[in-house]
Amino acid sequence: MALTDAERRLLAELEESLTAQDPKLASKFTRPPHRVHAGRAVLAVVGLLVGLAALVAGMSSYWWISVIGFVVMLASVFILISGWAPLTGDTKPAAPEPTGEDFLGRLEQRWRDRQEQ
Repeated sequence: MALTDAERRLLAELEESLTAQDPKLASKFTRPPHRVHAGRAVLAVVGLLVGLAALVAGMSSYWWISVIGFVVMLASVFILISGWAPLTGDTKPAAPEPTGEDFLGRLEQRWRDRQEQ
């Protein structure tokens, strides 16, 4: 569904307003939330495949090979998850912004003003 010119302008104004009021929040929407280090991802996938092969091979011969395969698979998943890092590098969550009626009131007033124009 296409937006009208007025809706596009309104959306652009809201984006500019958001960027001006809370640049940290706006930056979270303009870039991907996470990245995976390629080397760790490749290592984890190879580890998963080797662990799976050892798990299956151990089922037909020695049980301890299956256990080793499972441990390798578990370690590979841990490596993959630990390589998944947020782009911001922040370790603590951001404090919640106070959501007073003043912001919503101003937003509603702007909406009414635009509708009247």
